[in-house]
Amino acid sequence: MKVKCIKLLDEQTGESLDSSSWLTVGKVYHVLSINMQHGLPVKFQLVGDDNQTPAYHDANQFEVVTKTIPAGWLIDFESESYFKLAPKAWSKPGFWEDYFDGMPEAVELFNTEKEKIIQSDP
Repeated sequence: MKVKCIKLLDEQTGESLDSSSWLTVGKVYHVLSINMQHGLPVKFQLVGDDNQTPAYHDANQFEVVTKTIPAGWLIDFESESYFKLAPKAWSKPGFWEDYFDGMPEAVELFNTEKEKIIQSDP
């Protein structure tokens, strides 16, 4: 799945921004996962303009360019709490903590799954 940034919003207040160090209006990004929490906007996880840090961004900043959902993604759901669609490999407890702590296995797994996402919808 790919999305195009159509506007910039402050992630905390929802106010419009003129610029961002994370995103560029007009740029297309691969969606790495989708997260919905009860009462909050839908979030797309993607690697922003630093080309290395995965982060969640308010989906209202984007338009969907392609709707391809990669093989190997799974749904994690808890009624009236959250819904998440992401690679199965990233859903293991502690994965993101290990990734951001720089654990080699987690970093390699992230890069492998990210490449699969990109290859599924070049």
